[in-house]
Amino acid sequence: MNLPRFAAPAAALVAAVIALFSSGQISEAGLERLARAAWRVVVSLQDGGGSTSRPYVGEPLVGRPRIIDGDTLDLNGVRVRMQGIDALEQDQRCTRRGQGGYNCGIAGRDALIALVGRNTVTCTPDGTETHGRTVAICTIPTANGDTLDLNGAMVRSGYAFDCPRFSKGRYAGEESAARAEGAGAWAGRFDFPWAHRDRANACGRG
Repeated sequence: MNLPRFAAPAAALVAAVIALFSSGQISEAGLERLARAAWRVVVSLQDGGGSTSRPYVGEPLVGRPRIIDGDTLDLNGVRVRMQGIDALEQDQRCTRRGQGGYNCGIAGRDALIALVGRNTVTCTPDGTETHGRTVAICTIPTANGDTLDLNGAMVRSGYAFDCPRFSKGRYAGEESAARAEGAGAWAGRFDFPWAHRDRANACGRG
């Protein structure tokens, strides 16, 4: 386990518990902060628990992946973070106009599962890593013999968003189309994932 990486979310969880119970009353906002802190501890354990190999830099990874969330997958034992995008967190809830709330983070994961289907995925590392994950652009073959950029397809689904800090605007067109169509989370109200994590400017968007 990577103890330095685990320490920060663990401390945040302890602080959330203290704040919740020292106030004298348990509020919905306090419970939400506690849930977020607990989720970050879970994520840090998953990333640092030794279940996946070290970041991989080299030839493209090819195989049938296990989907972790809307922008992360496990391919041949390597944890891969899809480059240039940021998907909704699995604990996030959104609302659809006239339909109420739903777990849009899980919907994002399911969208990536549906996109991949039974296809073989090719992930080409860009030579960087984040939180122990290899950063890569991932593609699948299409029926006409071309390839589909899964990173861009997730943005087009409306459950992930362009990160210009890393993509240099590569997926801005897909995001504009998703927003205009009301695809995915754009069909209602939501928080951008970096705002949900309280990490403003993580994607270079404020």
